[in-house]
Amino acid sequence: MYIITVRITKRQKNKEQEQLLLKNKILMLEQRALQAMMNPHFVFNVMNSIQHYINTKNTSSANKVLTGFAKLIRKNLEICTKSYINIEEEIEYLNLYLSLEKYRFGEKFEYHIKVDTTIDKEETLIPSIILQPYIENAIWHGIMPKEEGGEVQINITHKDEDYLWIKIIDNGVGINNSLQNKNTKHQSKGMALTQEKINLLNQIEVKPIQIYIEQNGNSGTTITISVPLN
Repeated sequence: MYIITVRITKRQKNKEQEQLLLKNKILMLEQRALQAMMNPHFVFNVMNSIQHYINTKNTSSANKVLTGFAKLIRKNLEICTKSYINIEEEIEYLNLYLSLEKYRFGEKFEYHIKVDTTIDKEETLIPSIILQPYIENAIWHGIMPKEEGGEVQINITHKDEDYLWIKIIDNGVGINNSLQNKNTKHQSKGMALTQEKINLLNQIEVKPIQIYIEQNGNSGTTITISVPLN
């Protein structure tokens, strides 16, 4: 009985230690993802936009972009301290990020965020820092290559009682055309880090997060993220 008890205790301690290591890895990935979201190219473009508005004496627009950028940085710092955030906070962050991209692209870029009315935005939690890298990728590799620009939609609905459907839909060039574009210089580190974080979360949580990527006909891409409800 003593030997059996010792073995069981040791096994439990090993399992707890393994889970602790996984959680530490997730925290490290969240820090790296925070840095990836503030990639130099994005910061450079925002600063260029501010400088352009100043040079054209459009101080109102310059102040709006500068204020939005400051709020985005502050929001990033808040998010990086949490493993999970509610949908309300996620939408607030995405609106800050997308509004800055909207300033940059102007009429060439539109975005819409829709949340099912049956979802409690304050009580429903999702992992932090998993949507923005995919949205950024849709803008850079889907919308940017099109001269006429395009649109990104983020739809959050119930898949069933246990899962949320989060769809990121763009009408860009499509994933197949994007992969064939050898001139693409921007590589999203955030996406790789997000996938790594999801893999780690799936080792800890009972229900896995699943991601599906498909092209919409000849152009456009839909990314579907299935998130378990906690």
